Amino acid sequence: MISKRLRTVGVVAAILVFVATTVWAGGQDEAAMVDSSDLHIGFSAVAMNAPYYVAMERAARETAERLGVRITILNADNDISKQIDDINNLMVQGIDGLIVNSTTEYGTMPVIKQVTAGGIPVVAIDRNLYGDYIAYVGIDQWKAGVLQGEFITAELLPDGGNIVLLAGDPGGSANIGRMNGMRSVLDRPENQGKYTILGTYAAYYNRSQGLSKMEEAIAAHGDAIDLVYAANDSMALGAMEALREAGMDDVMLSGVDGQKEAYQAIIETDQYKSSVVNNSWEITQIAVQILVDYLATGKSVEEVVDGLKDADERLAETVEVREGKDVITGTVLVNDANVEDFYDPDAVF
Repeated sequence: MISKRLRTVGVVAAILVFVATTVWAGGQDEAAMVDSSDLHIGFSAVAMNAPYYVAMERAARETAERLGVRITILNADNDISKQIDDINNLMVQGIDGLIVNSTTEYGTMPVIKQVTAGGIPVVAIDRNLYGDYIAYVGIDQWKAGVLQGEFITAELLPDGGNIVLLAGDPGGSANIGRMNGMRSVLDRPENQGKYTILGTYAAYYNRSQGLSKMEEAIAAHGDAIDLVYAANDSMALGAMEALREAGMDDVMLSGVDGQKEAYQAIIETDQYKSSVVNNSWEITQIAVQILVDYLATGKSVEEVVDGLKDADERLAETVEVREGKDVITGTVLVNDANVEDFYDPDAVF
């Protein structure tokens, strides 16, 4: 088994090799080349309230440093108004390119139009973005929900049951995909009438809010709860704490993101059942790479990704480019059958 740490090192190595061979490759138009050390990129982060986002921020800083570019990262704290101000601030600073983890898909549309009108290329990360962007990098959020829905209905509650939903930020594209993808499975003809959504609680991807919202759900529904589906693992882990404090160890949990603590819970308990891989470190590395190489050489997203896939066999198996700019990384369900292939206790996330 290749550990997540080794896989991460492999991605970093591939990025370093690729940027060295593309930025200064022989035969390129010298007028189109830019010294990457002169580049300044901005990163508008949606929040820092969960380990996923913390790992993303660290990956962005480390990758930018390795590629020799300056990066400024601003935290929107899940506030669309602040995110718009942050992006305007980055433009005033004279950034050459922008990475955005948008609070909502449409909320940043006016400011993104200003960014692109100024000739600044935009890369969307983890969450889909409405507007003119050169690339989106992340998992297939709808597919993540579908994978969980199919696992829940086929394996965990094949005869039906009562489900509590823990949502992230209700207007965010990742939450919409993960929730509605799962619900689409419950709505299939063969599942009609078998499943009841007892309640949906917004916990904003935060573990402590996952705990408190689960306490509300327990007070409202008690022993009627069979399973909790959360839009990320942090909320599910918080919910597990609340369930255990209430003596409800038989209530099953499923999440998304592939947080190492969730993998550990899948291994060590019979309560945490599944997650979906969403490697924040990897998608951030790829996003920074795409933006830097686009700025330095003008290469297309497909050309950059093809180069990374040529240098890393695992990426060749897990990454695809859709419609020329949507870079979809591996969207894989993890449960007790394959968790050992993904769990790395030393991983950042």
